[in-house]
Amino acid sequence: MKARNTLLGWLACAGVTLGAAAAMASAMPGEVVTGTITAINGNMVNVQGQTYSIAAASVAYSVAQNFKPGQLVDLQLNGPAKSSASQVVNITLHSGD
Repeated sequence: MKARNTLLGWLACAGVTLGAAAAMASAMPGEVVTGTITAINGNMVNVQGQTYSIAAASVAYSVAQNFKPGQLVDLQLNGPAKSSASQVVNITLHSGD
């Protein structure tokens, strides 16, 4: 009986660990910036006066040409918004409020 309880305890711990790993894998890598595109050119996008570099070989790089100035978008960054090293890894039209 004691061995069975120990095994069930280990299985429960493993399940929690795997669940946490799956949640972290689906988490966004950095901050999301929402704003209106004021300019977009090559691998740079300007949202409300702030210029962000678009990461090469990212989803953002492949879809950037689909966006135009005046559109309200969400920029997903690979780091903090205040860091000049952060780059845009995804761009989507903003939905909601």
